Amino acid sequence: MTERGPVFSVIIPTYNRGDLIVKTLQTVFQQTYPHYEVVVVDNCSTDGTEEILRPFINSGQIRFIKHDRNYERATSRNTGMENATGDFVTFLDSDDFMYPNALADAAQFVKENAGAKLFHNLYQLVDPDNRVLYNFSFPSLDDPLRAITDGNFLSCIGDFIHREIYEHYRFDTNPILTSAEDWDFWLRVVADYRPLRINKINHGIVHHSGRTIKHLDLEQLRGRLTYIIEKIAGDPHLSEVYAKYLKRLEVGSLIYMSTVANGSRQHGEALKCLMRAYAKDFRVASSLNFMKALGIAVLRWDKGF
Repeated sequence: MTERGPVFSVIIPTYNRGDLIVKTLQTVFQQTYPHYEVVVVDNCSTDGTEEILRPFINSGQIRFIKHDRNYERATSRNTGMENATGDFVTFLDSDDFMYPNALADAAQFVKENAGAKLFHNLYQLVDPDNRVLYNFSFPSLDDPLRAITDGNFLSCIGDFIHREIYEHYRFDTNPILTSAEDWDFWLRVVADYRPLRINKINHGIVHHSGRTIKHLDLEQLRGRLTYIIEKIAGDPHLSEVYAKYLKRLEVGSLIYMSTVANGSRQHGEALKCLMRAYAKDFRVASSLNFMKALGIAVLRWDKGF
């Protein structure tokens, strides 16, 4: 860490987002805090992404790493962490963005919270013109194990992890986890590190037709979430840490499935997931995520997530 403040490594995995990634990069270059590096990991894009990024590569504004094939985001994020040099790593998908003070606020947070190893800021859903569509709700961090088993509020945007973490933790690259690898990652990290929060919206998720969540197969997703639950239950350390939260994890998985189903307008399937969650633990009916998912499934509210 420099005397001027921490250095941040912004890791951006990408695949065929040549029409979107430049806008994402511009939001990094426009940060009011100057001490950062950008590591773009390209999963062998076929849309000319490398040539589009050539000016930024040649100018040294980004470090560009190209895989020999599409290994999906888990491997790309691992590659980014293996090549990062910053005090903290933060992830940013190639269709999302930072608001101008995101890194400055993170640097100030580090200064005010000595020893912070894991923290995040808030994010919101916007349209391609940056008009706000939805402000997500975030759980209390009084019980972080409960918070992360209830759902993946950390996602992979607006998170900051210290070198102590990113040098020792990796995303699981098992193909069955594709699109759920980030929840698996955070469940393992939060088991050992307590997350802190900057209570400010500093990132935006861009809602567009190519968003991954809009193209998830529910049966495949069910298999991914089952894999996560069985992985935790079968690990001596994780099973001990999450002993009293495993049912909540199952319930949280079903609510997440209902959110995905709602996002793809499969409202009947969303309702089935919610009813299964209720059958496992009727107390879930009082949770905000359950009520919102139920409202969308029954009343057809479409918030786009």
